[in-house]
Amino acid sequence: MVKCPNCGEENRENAVYCRKCGEKLQTSVYVKRKEPWGIVHIGVILLSVLLLITSFGLIMGGTGMRTVKDVMTDDEGYLMSKTQTIQVPSYGIVADEIDIELDQDAMRFFQRQGGFVSFKVTTESLNPIKEVFVGVARYADAYNYIEPMEYHEIDDIDMGWNMEEHHEPVYVLHPGDAPGTPPTEQDFWIVQESSTGEQTISWEPEEGNYYVVLMNADGSEGIEANIKVGVQVPFFGGIGDILIGAGAVVGAIGLVMLYFTIKRNQP
Repeated sequence: MVKCPNCGEENRENAVYCRKCGEKLQTSVYVKRKEPWGIVHIGVILLSVLLLITSFGLIMGGTGMRTVKDVMTDDEGYLMSKTQTIQVPSYGIVADEIDIELDQDAMRFFQRQGGFVSFKVTTESLNPIKEVFVGVARYADAYNYIEPMEYHEIDDIDMGWNMEEHHEPVYVLHPGDAPGTPPTEQDFWIVQESSTGEQTISWEPEEGNYYVVLMNADGSEGIEANIKVGVQVPFFGGIGDILIGAGAVVGAIGLVMLYFTIKRNQP
């Protein structure tokens, strides 16, 4: 029995109106049927979560690159190593066979973006009366001068960018003789400097093989100097911005997909 809320009369269970006063006893309410979670819905949610994770990685990577550029570079935009003290008994410190390979299309792209990678080397003699020479030369041009000479090849050097590990430079001795003439008398150097104080060379390489050489300016044995190495990537910050933008777009797509998939299954 259904009791009328207006007059209190008892009515049949399925009565629509009160038989005494005519008050309406039932109202029809449509309840949307909740759709079961199907394979497609679960797949879309998993894809949305994957997009959100990818978005997070892109944004963090881009933010990290921007932080490196803004915080860890010098006034000229070079990411510099920590200062290393070089002390060897031979006639030179050599980083040899630096191989730069880049096709012409890639080179033109980098030029449009502000240039390719640039390097900077800063040195300072620890002997106030002896000049230190630093220079860069193509491998083929300097081979006959460098290879007969006794020098130490850099095998490993701590750039100081890994905050958890620090170690002294590691060298490999290349046997040979004293150089025939001082390095300052050679004309094959692309860039060079020599001084008893602090000096800096910068170099934007083209395709090819190169030597980077540290010697005493008079060609004598026994090198004592401080050295720092820097690298500048003109489009480094731009890549960071691209990653952040891509991460924002991917994240927005993931959020929209997740929102409408869950909303579709709500009653």
